[in-house]
Amino acid sequence: MRYQQDLQVMLRERLRRLMTTEWETYAHEVGLITDWMSRQPSIRALLDEIATQDAEISVNEWVMQIHNQQGLFWPTTSEAGRANLIWRVLRDKVPATDQAWHLAQGISGQSNVNAMMREFTERVVTPLFDFLGERIGDESSVLYLLERFVRRVEWFDRGLLYDRYSEDTQKGEQVYDKYLRRFLFDQGLNMPFSQPRSASGLSDVLGELDTDDPLVCEVKLFDADNHGKRELATGVNQVVSYAHDYGKAVGYLAIINLSGRPLELPHDAESKVWPPFIEVGGIRVYLIAVRALPTATASKLGKANPVTVTRDELVDPDA
Repeated sequence: MRYQQDLQVMLRERLRRLMTTEWETYAHEVGLITDWMSRQPSIRALLDEIATQDAEISVNEWVMQIHNQQGLFWPTTSEAGRANLIWRVLRDKVPATDQAWHLAQGISGQSNVNAMMREFTERVVTPLFDFLGERIGDESSVLYLLERFVRRVEWFDRGLLYDRYSEDTQKGEQVYDKYLRRFLFDQGLNMPFSQPRSASGLSDVLGELDTDDPLVCEVKLFDADNHGKRELATGVNQVVSYAHDYGKAVGYLAIINLSGRPLELPHDAESKVWPPFIEVGGIRVYLIAVRALPTATASKLGKANPVTVTRDELVDPDA
């Protein structure tokens, strides 16, 4: 949660830099900012997700039309398409050419070149930063809810759920799946009450299907015995498949840990903030581990004996 908030702040700070940058250093500053954005996993995932939106629009033709017509217009059909167009201008054109100059001249009535570039930033660049900030906030909200789900199970309902699981272990996964559905529904997500079918089969949890931004989440048990690492790898593969089916760049794997041992999960981010995630086939898969086995008090647990799960074991079910 804190990571997403910090990222939103850093995005606004870089937009502020562009608003105050002089003309002589504008292209250089854009180059630094686009390089930074490309190295942020969350931002890169969002940019990859919108890369096909209105991709047929020629940046060069759009810039020249604005320069010739002396007026800003958007040839895109959606907010995602507009964000993609702006990103292409910033990434490919501004640092290396005078495209920003043509755009700024076409939309601005300013005679001062620095004022002209500030207007260009405000009218052309800001919608991209607004779009990314909102989408990062959406992802942050989902992670916040899943973090509350983890705490809810571990602090309050662990024993109750385990008793229900023990009554019929063959259908034990359904106990936690249903609980997660109900929890997310109570938190305001429009959750389905049956498993929707996609091209890849049936997903455990697919929420907000009536919106443009469905939530893809798979639930898997882990007990280091009957439900082991291979089952977790299957879950990762399913999340990736469902995310591709629904055009998503992000998915979630809820790991119900019944082993009684802590899980050490791989993390593709250098910061190692919660939750860990791996990126597979252009999809970011968040790994949400839940300690679901009732245990003795912390003072009586003894020495920790963690289970280490490697990235290769999650990516390759046969590893």
